[in-house]
Amino acid sequence: MTLGAYGLRLGGDAPRSQLLAPVPDDAPEIVITRRVGPIEVPNTVDGERATVPLLDGGGLELDRKARSAVLTTRHEITDDELAHPYLAPIAAVHSHWLGRAAFHAGAIVVAGRAWGIIGERHAGKSTLLAAVASDGGIVLADDLLVLDGSDVFCGPRTLDLRADAAKWFGGTRSLGMAGARERWRIDLGPAPATAPLAGWIVPGWSENLEITRQPGASVAHHIAPARAVTGIAIEPTAFLTAASYPAIEFNRPRDLAEMADGLDRLLDELRG
Repeated sequence: MTLGAYGLRLGGDAPRSQLLAPVPDDAPEIVITRRVGPIEVPNTVDGERATVPLLDGGGLELDRKARSAVLTTRHEITDDELAHPYLAPIAAVHSHWLGRAAFHAGAIVVAGRAWGIIGERHAGKSTLLAAVASDGGIVLADDLLVLDGSDVFCGPRTLDLRADAAKWFGGTRSLGMAGARERWRIDLGPAPATAPLAGWIVPGWSENLEITRQPGASVAHHIAPARAVTGIAIEPTAFLTAASYPAIEFNRPRDLAEMADGLDRLLDELRG
């Protein structure tokens, strides 16, 4: 095994970061080049090349055939910052070109199987991931889930929170501005390089705890808008595979003091 993330080996000016995770030795390699300076690129993806503007003013230039990524940022970034959050859009586009499905989602491992955590913004995905990590569980990925057939790849070993969640969970370290927002980071423990997908968790908020299991067909309308490569559809076979798994709707009160009981009940449902 070698180090990388999202099922990809990293070459060129790759980050030397403790956040990287094991990947198979025969995993596809992406060659990274880092630059500093002004850049303006449109958001374009086709079958061979892509340019991706970054929210903090930088940009990516990606090439399918060369399996390369040129990352231009306004300021120097650390190796840890490259590992997360800047690696995610690189991995998302190249995963798409490799016929994999990439989603704005997290993932946890329960009883050896992966559960994707997917939903709308502010639905509490990161809060749920932090609760699992604080409970000693395995967080497989933070905000990018890459699926190859039935296998979910391990992401960088970090979970980034916003201020309110960070105050509740504690044990975080402030990164200041990283990417386009302030981040408080939780370092994650080891995780398997891959885990077979068992299904999806769709978190939400409600006055009472509600855990509802839904058939696989119901998950399509959740995963379709969560595609990680903007402006281009997920490869049809990969999408249909992802949509064939069941979903569990996990609605709970916003009071984080009630999170422990809700998490216990959710984990019992997943193990069952």
